[in-house]
Amino acid sequence: MTSTKAKIIDYISYHGQARVYDLQKSLRISRVAIHKQLKRLLQEGLITRVGTPPMVFYKLNILSQMPIAKANQLPKYINQTIEANFLHITPDGKLLYGMRGFINWAQTYQKNKPLTALANEYTKTIENQKRQFSEQGWFDATLKLKESFKEVFVDRLLFQDIYSYKVFGRTKLAKLVMYAKQTGTQYLIDKISNMAKPVIEKIIKTYSIEAVAYIPPTVPRPLQFMDEFASQLNIPLPEIKLVKVMPGDIPIPQKTLSNLNERIINAKDTIYLQNIAEPSYANILLIDDVVGSGASFNETARKLKGIKIGYKNIVAFALVGNIKGYDVIREI
Repeated sequence: MTSTKAKIIDYISYHGQARVYDLQKSLRISRVAIHKQLKRLLQEGLITRVGTPPMVFYKLNILSQMPIAKANQLPKYINQTIEANFLHITPDGKLLYGMRGFINWAQTYQKNKPLTALANEYTKTIENQKRQFSEQGWFDATLKLKESFKEVFVDRLLFQDIYSYKVFGRTKLAKLVMYAKQTGTQYLIDKISNMAKPVIEKIIKTYSIEAVAYIPPTVPRPLQFMDEFASQLNIPLPEIKLVKVMPGDIPIPQKTLSNLNERIINAKDTIYLQNIAEPSYANILLIDDVVGSGASFNETARKLKGIKIGYKNIVAFALVGNIKGYDVIREI
């Protein structure tokens, strides 16, 4: 490490933070030289940058101190599994993918467990779950509907991924969806759309889908996830317009209800067709972000089949869903 870089690291380490102005004043180095070294330190992952001009601070990157060497000792297939599937979102909003996220999560929440044991357990969890997915890349949860409802109007219920794993919490896709909905971050919505589009296109081809419909949101937000998601997907098929109309004084998100019958009532009395004179289609695709009980899908399918829309097959697709129960999915 050059003398200038070492001085910058020492200064930030001692003070906990630094601005270019602070470094220039203390180290008596030109702004050009400081910016040059800061750029290198950022590229090497030794420091992080926080804020926007004119208030930009530099801090030591604690993630650079992680025991990556231990991770490199793991079998290749375990490293590959974690790199492909794991995402940790830190309390201060950093998205840490793959092994870096896994190590940070383990150090934060699983301090008493060896990294190797956790990595093995995670890999086995992923492998066991993937065995339940179809060759096309989705999880078929149709049986869940049949076990939950006396009358089932959805012919197929498909998830792109499940909601969470025991010990390891929400899946990568579930985390992205949760924060995309809560924050309205366009970057996250774009990323989710890119992940989902190939799967949805395959579903459309497999089930000869003729039209699509999106389950409308309940909670008003400045940027509605489903609207942006639909726009990014840009599916070249007719869209059946559904609307959410709350008969009461306040909007009640279905995912806040803990009773299955309450969820059925909520879905039955709030989702309507915007145009009752929609054309008749044999096979349609209903799309939602997250499935809890499946009541919204089932009650919407009931209405559509009642007017001969989707009279052959109604396929319901969600980005993520819970295969055991439904009350865990409330924070989205």
